[in-house]
Amino acid sequence: MPDMPAEITARALLDAGAFLIRPEQPFRLTSGLLAPFYVNCRQILFHPEPRGRIADAQAVAIHKALPGDAVEIIAGGVTAGVPFATMVADRLTLPLVYVRPEPKEHGTGAQIEGGDVSGKRVLLVEDLITTAGSILKFVGALRAAGALVDHVSVVFTRAGDSARTALTEAGLRLHALCELDTLLEVALKAGIIDQAKLADVRAFLADPESWSKRRGMM
Repeated sequence: MPDMPAEITARALLDAGAFLIRPEQPFRLTSGLLAPFYVNCRQILFHPEPRGRIADAQAVAIHKALPGDAVEIIAGGVTAGVPFATMVADRLTLPLVYVRPEPKEHGTGAQIEGGDVSGKRVLLVEDLITTAGSILKFVGALRAAGALVDHVSVVFTRAGDSARTALTEAGLRLHALCELDTLLEVALKAGIIDQAKLADVRAFLADPESWSKRRGMM
């Protein structure tokens, strides 16, 4: 039986060293909370073979979920989403644009670069999703330019209920290659994490604030 896209992606993330777990030296998140693990999808870009596996899996998943002319243009958000969007666009032989968080302050003042998206069905491709804030900003810019955006594709998701609700309310459907549960399962089987570290991750996910405070969060 062929491997599922989620397992292919999980193994590629592990092979690229993109999954970092360090309960004894936690990572500080943008929220200020401390976390025992961090998923750094940018690390994938340095490793050609895992990078190719992920790009292939994402392109296949998009083609299966959105066949025919459901997608006319691939868009990537600056900066993390642009490499993944580029690889997917190449594999699907589709036009590519990239979207800045804000319009640039010089030259044309454009927020979207690459071509005209007005009236076109655009798929936003990103590396990962947590809060959905940046994704909603990119989609807002695309829609303001006249694009038809109903779908978002990501390599990895840690989106909670609030993020998923925000996407639904914005009329967006999320397509994710891999979720945290699959990544943890594959990492455990591969011996990259042990039961103690898995327990730390589960404890953090159950109550991030309490876990952070126990680790000395200021």
